[in-house]
Amino acid sequence: MYDILKLAEQFEIEGYKFYTAKKEEVKSKHVSDIFDYLAQMEKEHTEFIRRLVKTLEEGREVEAIEMQDSSYFKSRYEGQKIQETSQEDDIADLAVLRMAYLIEKDFMEFYKKAADNEKNESVRKVLVLLQDWEEGHKRIIEEQMKAIIERNNLELGFYPF
Repeated sequence: MYDILKLAEQFEIEGYKFYTAKKEEVKSKHVSDIFDYLAQMEKEHTEFIRRLVKTLEEGREVEAIEMQDSSYFKSRYEGQKIQETSQEDDIADLAVLRMAYLIEKDFMEFYKKAADNEKNESVRKVLVLLQDWEEGHKRIIEEQMKAIIERNNLELGFYPF
């Protein structure tokens, strides 16, 4: 179980590094803002996992689970007009967004498999919570990808949504 949490911690750290680096590379301010938000969420997930490991190492039961409030992000971006960028910039951002999408999908699947195999119900609930958070991140990225595809009338026919 500690192995799963230690690996999860490392995944979240690498996710933070990815979003921090890529937010500087993308062309759209909107995509940069999304990556900035996701970097902060990955940092919070890392801290959450560290607190969980400490609780378990101290032999204490995992009790109330802190719930991440995503309403701030949702309200922040729902009202924003998607920034118009050139097709060239959109396609460059789309490539980076696809990497982010695959990272979040992988994290989500990792947490799901870990939860499915976890015997401790409290820990299983935490893993399901982490899975839900990553699924929310995946949806955010997916929505941005769809917006770019639609805005540029791209006929790709192979995207996973």
